[in-house]
Amino acid sequence: MTQSCTYTTRSQNQRHQKEAGQKAPGLRVDNIPPLLRPIYVATAWLIGAVLYVYYAVCRVTSRISIEGPGNRDLSQHSIFCIWHESWWSYPVVFLRFRTAHAMISHPAAYMKPLHCLFRLMGLKRLFLGSSGIEGKQAVNEVAKLVRSGWSTTISPDGPKGPARVLKKGVLHIALQSGVPIVPISISPSRFIRVRSWDCKKHPTPFARIKVVVHEAIHVNRLNPDETATRIVAALGMPG
Repeated sequence: MTQSCTYTTRSQNQRHQKEAGQKAPGLRVDNIPPLLRPIYVATAWLIGAVLYVYYAVCRVTSRISIEGPGNRDLSQHSIFCIWHESWWSYPVVFLRFRTAHAMISHPAAYMKPLHCLFRLMGLKRLFLGSSGIEGKQAVNEVAKLVRSGWSTTISPDGPKGPARVLKKGVLHIALQSGVPIVPISISPSRFIRVRSWDCKKHPTPFARIKVVVHEAIHVNRLNPDETATRIVAALGMPG
């Protein structure tokens, strides 16, 4: 199976880290040794396919309700915004993207199966980045696509938290693209709690999954702090 997501090259990443004064990373999705790469890619696609089938089963057996007060059309052109804890429930709701979608993801090697999962969901472009210059570049690239009609989903408290504490990347994408932010809350009734910094909720089959689409929030350079407060209020405060 051909992997068509776009990655920044290894040399570009190293240059960015040198400019930022950062140490070189460990294994990433884009710097796996050539001898290991075939088995690495094959294993990642296998795990990604298993995850996709699992989420498809959850989708078929679960009762999903989509509520307002915002526009409940999940194919709308927007910047969807979820807390990091909702990423395991996210594929059940967005099993297949209905419009062109681009996302940013952490470059660590262990993330490759999730990148494959997103590809199976119909993701068109994937940019690597978590922080520093690489993260800013990824945000700028996604903003360009969003401005041209694509949508994206971002967790403003990712990739390493603190949980439910908003970072500015989502505001930057909204400012650069002129597209509103749509906060989404996803609450499964049956789940397995994962011990991690964000306490992810892994949904199980035969659940009731409540999706609340909040009102779109427009951002301008005069109201970034007000916007951040509204996003956190919509998604839920820390605690």
